[in-house]
Amino acid sequence: MQAAELLRLIKDGESSVLEFKESFGDGVIETLAAMANSGGGRVLAGVTDAGVICGVAWSQQGAAAWLNEVKQKTSPSLYPDLHFLRAGDSRVAVFTIKEVPIKPVSMRGRCLARRGAANHLMSLQEIADMYLKTYNLSWDSLPDPGKSTSDLASAKVERFRNLLEKQAAAALPEDSFTLLKKFSLLREEKAPTFAASLLFGKTTPLSAAVHAVRFKGTDKEESSEDFYIQEDLVSEIELIMAFMLGNIKRGVKKAPVSRQLTHDPVWQYPPEALRELVINLVVHRDYHNGSPSCVFIFDDRIEMWNPGEMPKGLSLDKIQSGDYAPSARNPLITRVFKEIGLIENIGSGLHSVFTMIKKHGGPPPAIDSVSAGTRIVLRSAAAAGRELAVGSQKGSQKNSLKATNGKTAKSSLKSSQKSSQKILKLIKSDPHISIAELASLLGISDRGVKNVLESLKKAGLVKRIGPDRGGHWRAK
Repeated sequence: MQAAELLRLIKDGESSVLEFKESFGDGVIETLAAMANSGGGRVLAGVTDAGVICGVAWSQQGAAAWLNEVKQKTSPSLYPDLHFLRAGDSRVAVFTIKEVPIKPVSMRGRCLARRGAANHLMSLQEIADMYLKTYNLSWDSLPDPGKSTSDLASAKVERFRNLLEKQAAAALPEDSFTLLKKFSLLREEKAPTFAASLLFGKTTPLSAAVHAVRFKGTDKEESSEDFYIQEDLVSEIELIMAFMLGNIKRGVKKAPVSRQLTHDPVWQYPPEALRELVINLVVHRDYHNGSPSCVFIFDDRIEMWNPGEMPKGLSLDKIQSGDYAPSARNPLITRVFKEIGLIENIGSGLHSVFTMIKKHGGPPPAIDSVSAGTRIVLRSAAAAGRELAVGSQKGSQKNSLKATNGKTAKSSLKSSQKSSQKILKLIKSDPHISIAELASLLGISDRGVKNVLESLKKAGLVKRIGPDRGGHWRAK
């Protein structure tokens, strides 16, 4: 570095990679430790906070003593580069540190990270996360203390096997425990990992809880539904989807010219986009945090909050363009979801959500960091020619299976088409719709829906892709 570059840096001011200190001391060492944990940077000793060069005393012995003090007060020990630059009659000490491979680095037992132009004291969770990443580990791959295979539900493990076999279209030769070890879900001595407990545990950990609320209106003053969903992760997706689809508007499409009602269902939000967001919520959640995920539905928007911040460097622009590398907070859970067909292309979920929302006519989702987590907000917007008619229905997880105020929608559906035609249209509109939802919307029994579906299958008009839970319909 030359003097001209030094002056330019000082003129640009402090940032996440540059800090000024009037003299050498613990403040310099703390900042070096924070930068070593956060991508590296420089500390200029001999410059005031206002960017005025005040200089430091220089000697070869003094420089060696400074470097030794940095080494003694940090763990793992830091070895920054140090050189002095003359600026007029003064000298500035330039400490340069790179991000270190073994993290976190502490200074006298305190772990700090760089946040903007300031040092941030790391929480225990942040320290643990950084440690795991250093050794290429993930929280979901660690053994769940005090748990054994007896704490896993055999029915859930067998469901996993069945889903794998359906995806592979072949029987698997391994026994259940060998299969779980193959997926690294069991550690040595058959100790279940946290991922195994979340996926197959007889008792679902509290860390998997999702707080689901339907608020009346556009604020949080009053709610009509408020409960917790706490099940194994695969079941949780279906339960969250049932809650969401039961609490958003669903109506019929109006023909743009004649304005006559047709019977093509129109959702307030595209169900496929909601499903991608729910899967994203479950797969990328920071389960180590302990806070419940939140799904809040208002008249004009859906807010979803998940513990854990977005990956470093991921921005809204990159998500919209698809220009970002896949990142899995929970690689074991992600792999399981991929193998059983719940995830198609790892890393493409959010980008596809933006595409589906745009096609639906809604504004792009908003994504931001809130309270050590990530919040996604979907706002409702009626697309041209896709208005929700008076027969729109709302509900809850309960009335998604038994409609309580959908009589208008049902009667309009019954008026012109046979059950088979109605079911085909509903499946085309929402490939993930359940038999119970079809029965509710059509006003017939579950058995009646199954009989119609069986006829449609034989006629080659409908095909079931994947398992009963987690699969979807394909209509011709």
